[in-house]
Amino acid sequence: MIDIKSLRAKVSKLLLEQRAIALAPGGFTTESRSKFDLIQRDVDAAEEKIADAERLEKFEQRDREDRSFTRSPRPGTAGNGSYSGDEQRDRANKGFRAWARTGEIPHEYRDLLTTSDLTGGAIIPELFSPVLNEALKFYGPIADRVDRRETNNNGSPMKYSYSTDVANGMVLLPTEGTSSPAETDPGFFSKVVGVDTLTGGLVKISVQELEDSSFDLDALIRRWMGTRYARALERVVTLGTDTAGTTLPNSATGGLVGNAVVGQTTAAIANGIGWDDLTQLALGSGVLDPAYAGPDAAWVMNAATRGYLIGLKNGFGQPYFTPDPSADQPFNKLLGWDIVLNQSMVGPTAGAFTANSNPILFGSLKNSYLLRTDGQPSIVRLRERYMDTLEQGFFLYTRVGGIYLGQTEAQNGVAAVNPVVKLQIAAS
Repeated sequence: MIDIKSLRAKVSKLLLEQRAIALAPGGFTTESRSKFDLIQRDVDAAEEKIADAERLEKFEQRDREDRSFTRSPRPGTAGNGSYSGDEQRDRANKGFRAWARTGEIPHEYRDLLTTSDLTGGAIIPELFSPVLNEALKFYGPIADRVDRRETNNNGSPMKYSYSTDVANGMVLLPTEGTSSPAETDPGFFSKVVGVDTLTGGLVKISVQELEDSSFDLDALIRRWMGTRYARALERVVTLGTDTAGTTLPNSATGGLVGNAVVGQTTAAIANGIGWDDLTQLALGSGVLDPAYAGPDAAWVMNAATRGYLIGLKNGFGQPYFTPDPSADQPFNKLLGWDIVLNQSMVGPTAGAFTANSNPILFGSLKNSYLLRTDGQPSIVRLRERYMDTLEQGFFLYTRVGGIYLGQTEAQNGVAAVNPVVKLQIAAS
């Protein structure tokens, strides 16, 4: 069993080592930079282990909760509510394995499936779907921080309406009974949200493995597909592309990075990111409306950028990034706001950022982006295609789309609204 507490302590220790290297007199050398980068790789590996352990812990917690109550039977099924959490998970594994081996869904397991056709061409167990959503919290947490809509209308375009009233307040009524208040309507907007079909790629499993009664097929596919699903949604929200970099037709505006307005530009590439850049981005630029810098605001950056920020110091050699030793994850806040790690964001290479790149976002993610998923993710089985090598193929597909909710220019008589802003590295 992975000791999450020990791993978090290890991460904190490694981050402190990074900070010590960055704060050493004379700054970085070739040797210290190499050591700093090696530590960053250890941090990434440890945090991935923590994510795996927390995901498993969440799943086991769901099992414990399942044992504490009896589920209501699903319409058209018999006795589904009589199974405990362990029994339901075991039945889901057996049902999934039977379908994977034969292409047929045994009658006693059909109540486990959220989607199916007469032959079981595309299925996903009930106990599998929540795990995909849990994976979002660890491998693509930004997908849980933005506004999320789940639909089930076969991918048809969806009209989404919203309003903003951040610029309006109250004005003096000069003389009672002699003048009427001026009409001040909130700004109303609507956009059409379509979806694109994404696939998690093909996974081939040998027939021998499928027929091995001790082989936990459900757990293996859950780990692979859950990670791919989460990272795919992260990419859609952040860049509006798939993981290969192809722009999605229904996310063509470029995700959060492509739409966010520049809130602060660094002085020069050689200067890197300074403390003034961070404070101006969040508090001083005037580009981000203060209404979106409340408690739900967050920083978005990748792990390497966070490692870079840990080394920031003032003229007296004092670190700006001060961890909270009493917190469970002491390096997950900056200036009091959460840091959302997002590996789809650009980061530094050998301690330097690329000109005109955007390594950091800040603002209210909930008010910045709408992520739409249509229907449950589904798994398709390719039984005959690879039988000449005694293998069967499986792939995950889902439908996703999204829109940016800010207004980069005046529309409908309402001034530009920027719920999120980005930091831009200088051109030279």
